[in-house]
Order: sequence, then C-alpha cells, then structure tokens
Amino acid sequence: MSSKSIKGAVGEHKVIIQLLEDGYHVAMAVDPQCPFDLVAVDEEGKCRKYDVKTVSHRKNKPTWTKKSTKINRVLTPKQRKLGIEIIEVD
Repeated sequence: MSSKSIKGAVGEHKVIIQLLEDGYHVAMAVDPQCPFDLVAVDEEGKCRKYDVKTVSHRKNKPTWTKKSTKINRVLTPKQRKLGIEIIEVD
C-alpha cells in the first residue's frame, strides 16, 4: 500500500470518527469507483454523501510567496448531479 493511499484511508477514518461523534450513522462505499466515500445519515433520516479529500499543497511554491499553494478540490459533474459534498481533512 502506498503512503498516499494510507494517508487517504487515515483521512477517511478521521472524518468517520467526527461524524459518529456528531451523532450520524456512517457507511463506507465498497466500490472503488463509487463517486463518494461515505454516507452519513442523521436521526431524522437525512442522507449526506461525502467525497473525502486530504488537504494537499503544491510542491513548487510561487516565487512571490513563502507558502506553497493549496490544491483546490472540485466535484466532477456526476458528483454535482448526485449532490455529493467534499470534506477536506488535514
């Protein structure tokens, strides 16, 4: 398993813990091609679908700043159509 996939799995589990602490029921996707990673259901039955992304920064920072720029994450058209939300985890 690559360090990138380990980092992603750890991030997903951090989000799962937070959602559970917030009172949600949480299920993970089993299909690697699934457009979302998690489904969270609140006590009223409202479902939210999440794509979990680990915060990443560009390796080559611009010359005008001391900080590297954060890589922006966007939903695919399919994810937008399905109402999926991105959760970023550090």
